Amino acid sequence: MDEFNGIMNTMTDETGVVEQITFAGTTYTLVLATVFGLVVAMLHLLAHRDKPTTRLWRTLVLISPLIAMATMAVGTNLAAAFTLFGTLAIVRFRTPIKEPMDAAFVIFSVVIGLATGNQNFLVASVGTMVIGATVLILLFQTQITNNARPGRGPSRFSQNGRGRLKISLNSTHAPMSAWQVPLDELGIRHKIRSCTIDETLSTTSLVVELTRVSSDEWPTILGKLLESEHVTTANGGPLDD
Repeated sequence: MDEFNGIMNTMTDETGVVEQITFAGTTYTLVLATVFGLVVAMLHLLAHRDKPTTRLWRTLVLISPLIAMATMAVGTNLAAAFTLFGTLAIVRFRTPIKEPMDAAFVIFSVVIGLATGNQNFLVASVGTMVIGATVLILLFQTQITNNARPGRGPSRFSQNGRGRLKISLNSTHAPMSAWQVPLDELGIRHKIRSCTIDETLSTTSLVVELTRVSSDEWPTILGKLLESEHVTTANGGPLDD
C-alpha cells in the first residue's frame, strides 16, 4: 500500500524533476483556495449590497479552488499546460459580465487560485489583504461621495419612486410573464423602454422603467426576478431625475 501511495503521489515533469504530491498537501491547498474564494465572494456581495446579485458570488467561490486544482495538475508540464489552454479556449461562456467591478472580482478569484495552486500562500494572503482593503476604501469613498451630493440618498429615491431595471432572458422566446408576474405581485408599475433580441446567443435583453418603487424594495425585486428559470441576470436601481 505504501508503495502504491508513493507511485500515486509523485509526478515527473518534462525536465525530469520529480515533484512530491501528497494527499494532505493537496487537501490543504484546495481548502485554503476555497477560503480565499469565500473572502472574494464576500467582498463582491459587499460591493453590490445596494444592487445584490445572487449568482456571481457562488461562481467566485468555485473559481479559486478550480484554478488551484488545474495549476497543481499541470505543474511544470508544458504539454499539459497547452492542453488545458486549448480546452478552455473552446468553452463558450453565454453570460456576459456587464459590470467592470464584476470582471475585477473574477480576475481576483483567478489570481488567488493561481497563487494557491503554485503554493505561493504568502502572495495569496498578502494580495487578499491588500486588495480587500482597497475595495473597502473605494466603497467608503463612494458612499461619502454619494452622501455629499445634493438630492441623493434613500429619502429622495423613496419620494420619486422611479427606477430602471435591466433584465436578461435566456431565450428569444422566453415568456414575458417570467419578469412581469413578480413585479405585478409586488404592486410595481413597469414599462418596457427597450428590447434587444440576440439570435446568435439566443438571448433577450430588456430595459424596464419602474414606478411606485422605494429603495428598500430593490433587493426583493431582484431576488424575485432571479428566481425565474428564464431570467439570467437582473440589475437595477433608483433613477435620478
